[in-house]
Amino acid sequence: MRVSFFGGSTDYESFYKEHGSFIIGTAIDKYVWLSARYRPKILESKYFIGYSKLEIVSSFDEIHNPLIREVLKYSDPEGYIDFNSSADVPARVGLGGSSSFCVGMLHLLKELRGEPVDRKELARAAIHIERNVLKESGGIQDHIWAAYGGFNIITIEKNGDFTVKPVPVSNAFTQAFEDSIVLIYMNSQRDQNEIAQSHEDKDKKNILELSRKAYEHFLKEDIKGIGELLLETWNEKRNLSSFISTEKIDAVVDTVMGMGAYGVKLLGSGGCGFLMVICDPSVKEKMMEKFKEYVLEFKFENRGSSVVYPSGS
Repeated sequence: MRVSFFGGSTDYESFYKEHGSFIIGTAIDKYVWLSARYRPKILESKYFIGYSKLEIVSSFDEIHNPLIREVLKYSDPEGYIDFNSSADVPARVGLGGSSSFCVGMLHLLKELRGEPVDRKELARAAIHIERNVLKESGGIQDHIWAAYGGFNIITIEKNGDFTVKPVPVSNAFTQAFEDSIVLIYMNSQRDQNEIAQSHEDKDKKNILELSRKAYEHFLKEDIKGIGELLLETWNEKRNLSSFISTEKIDAVVDTVMGMGAYGVKLLGSGGCGFLMVICDPSVKEKMMEKFKEYVLEFKFENRGSSVVYPSGS
């Protein structure tokens, strides 16, 4: 999964093809877990597909889950497979779970076939499936975080090419910054595709400019300044669409700011999921006590999509 600090929504093709994109964020230690094997020939010649449901089918076209169906059609495994999945957080909560699933499944099927894995290729294939094949609205940063991992800057060119580079800060700052973040679950889910569609063709130049300005504060290792810009970014983003915030979200934003937060924003396309708060560690302790049932504890994660149990082990 991932946390996007700055530049969110500028990774939509409708925007970056005109202005480019500059995104600052990190992968975190919350995962989608996927496994697959070729079914032994003595077993029934079917595909067993397990997620929140179990589908037993004879062909890819019979699979109801559109993402799993299209990844299997794209990857075309060489025999019948058993596939299973689980995740550390619910779906549609603004941490990039769908894209993590897509990247991870592409990686998994390459491993199953014994093919080499290139991170840029993984990200590009996942972007193609979600944005071009499934025609789902949204940006492209989530696929890149899932493939690469890390506390990074993603630069997207107008032609869609992208580069990924580490944020140039000290290890001490990275730890202090991680220790200054609180993720508060809003305990709600909404149709993310509808919300993502509401971002299309909107003026996001101020969000892009704030991301570049935030980079200067990262170079200075200025957590308070980063937090203040985060709040500015949130105010810009919530004005993109009436779907992005809710009365409940606004109330929690007011509460955390009243408790002394430097800044806050909602992760993901909007309407639900996690609020990210940046604050002094002493304030963080109070927030974790107040919202303890809804706080997601996490750490930054430097690995991208990874094999945890290699084929043949």
